[in-house]
Amino acid sequence: MEKYNIQDKEKFDKLMWNKESPSEIEKEFYKKTEKYIKYIKWIPGIKMIGIWNSISMNSATKDSDIDLLIVTDNKKIWFVRILITFIFQALWVRKTPEKHAWRFCLSFFCTLNWLEFSKFKLEKDPYLYFWILYFKPILDFKCTYNSFLEKNNWADYSEFTNIIKDNKKYIKYSKQSKIYEYINIWEIMNKIFKKIFLPKTLNSYKKINTPYWVIINDDLLKFHNWDIRKEIAKKMW
Repeated sequence: MEKYNIQDKEKFDKLMWNKESPSEIEKEFYKKTEKYIKYIKWIPGIKMIGIWNSISMNSATKDSDIDLLIVTDNKKIWFVRILITFIFQALWVRKTPEKHAWRFCLSFFCTLNWLEFSKFKLEKDPYLYFWILYFKPILDFKCTYNSFLEKNNWADYSEFTNIIKDNKKYIKYSKQSKIYEYINIWEIMNKIFKKIFLPKTLNSYKKINTPYWVIINDDLLKFHNWDIRKEIAKKMW
């Protein structure tokens, strides 16, 4: 089990320029996220949406984008991804190569089958450890956040229960509409969207020389432009 202590956290926070509490700029990012999740929370198959990286770690700047982790039901990841992308594009809040500040980065989707992030963990991975610790759920249906923590029991957070408790205060949406549970076309739509958009996604992946940190399968779509985990691990020790 991977475990870090208070001193390790202080070292990590110093490396990442993290603050102890959110500033006004982070609070504004949270408000914006709550506002726009309202437009997508009805989408069938969504289980959890939250904020990663600089905002969740209290190190955002006025030029930061909003990194989201979006968890879906099994066999609905492509359906959810394409609908959210379309809606955020229509609302002019999706990150683009030209415009990224204050926009949403839709680079991380996973299904309930892939909540266990040890599947792509490095041998020593302090960044992933603190990435999970600082994650702030904004939408949490059927206690998916608790399941997320349980699935990642390779990480011992016993010294940071206060942070986990604080994270839960960020949950704004926890009641899921049940109307879509009685309609069975979503998995069919998922297959159609996958067939249409997977070739384009794989082509983009090849253009950036297939880096190890990009993962594309039926349960995980991880598209980050760069992975600093190895660099952080070296700097921690």
